[in-house]
Amino acid sequence: MSKTIYKSILAVIATGLLSVSYVSAETVDQSVSTNNSEALSNSKNVTPNMANASVIIQLPRTQLVGWPLMTQDSARNFKGVVEATQKLPYEAEVPSYIPYGYQLYTARHDRNDVLEVVYYKRNAPIYQDGRKFITNAMAYRMGYSLDTVRDTAYIPAEYKDYEWSEQGESGKVYYTGNPGKQLIRSITWTEGGMAYSLFFLEPVKAADAEFYKEHIVPVKTIDSSRYELLGNYPITKTFTKTKERIIP
Repeated sequence: MSKTIYKSILAVIATGLLSVSYVSAETVDQSVSTNNSEALSNSKNVTPNMANASVIIQLPRTQLVGWPLMTQDSARNFKGVVEATQKLPYEAEVPSYIPYGYQLYTARHDRNDVLEVVYYKRNAPIYQDGRKFITNAMAYRMGYSLDTVRDTAYIPAEYKDYEWSEQGESGKVYYTGNPGKQLIRSITWTEGGMAYSLFFLEPVKAADAEFYKEHIVPVKTIDSSRYELLGNYPITKTFTKTKERIIP
């Protein structure tokens, strides 16, 4: 009888220890999950929730490398602007005028629903002192908010640029550059519920920056033959002449 009672006590103790181990395991799992969630929410590599939900699956975003000419690690590049805009959840607009001699370098998505189009000056010198040195570039971005279109590797202080804003028709317009010399490096604004930005690797005159800003139009209104604006240049087939061997 005493042996039976002893075995019963051992069984109860074992069950209690097993239950405690399950509870401890669940607590650890929840703690790890919570810490991961906090780390992800605090990380700059995670796309925040947008007010306007995107139909495209959001992917982690890594740091920009050599922006605006180099490709982002997590960005998707397209053959041209038209292909890129077909994948966006809104009707995209792009510049209908760019600096003379410029052409499209790349069209891509950042954070999956920010359109970024980069133009550069063809045949411009790209080397200085034996290093790659490109100054003739213009980047355009369009998205749902000022935060997303301004979220680039460009830090005004590193370029010794000033920042200021002016009241526009649809809200404040934000500038960076040298106001004393009337030179603009970037211009950012909102209109029609969307946000836009223009960035010039080499600062341009204020009048020119305003001109490009005022000529942002829907992609569908631009003639498809404007390859310098839209990219996706036609492929020219080359034929090599070959001699035929005549058999007598």
